[in-house]
Amino acid sequence: MDQELVRDVAEKVRWIVGGKRTPNTWQRFSDALTAARAAHDADDTVAMGQVLYELELLSRRVGEKLGQEPAEEPEPKVRDRANELVHTLLPDDE
Repeated sequence: MDQELVRDVAEKVRWIVGGKRTPNTWQRFSDALTAARAAHDADDTVAMGQVLYELELLSRRVGEKLGQEPAEEPEPKVRDRANELVHTLLPDDE
């Protein structure tokens, strides 16, 4: 697997989970976490690239919708899944 791609996905996950988002965005983010885990487990670079694309879309959507929809922090289970994924993708990072 392309390690730069893996790092990009992990960094985007960190960035998204660190803020407030709409409930719809959190659902799509949760789906992206599932897809990222599956791509990593299958060593599927193409699927991981698709995950990064979805995360990029989510981050752009956040900017477009800022102030238009109520935003909230992620549910604890989503935050935990995101943190676990980042540690799986980047086991040597602190």
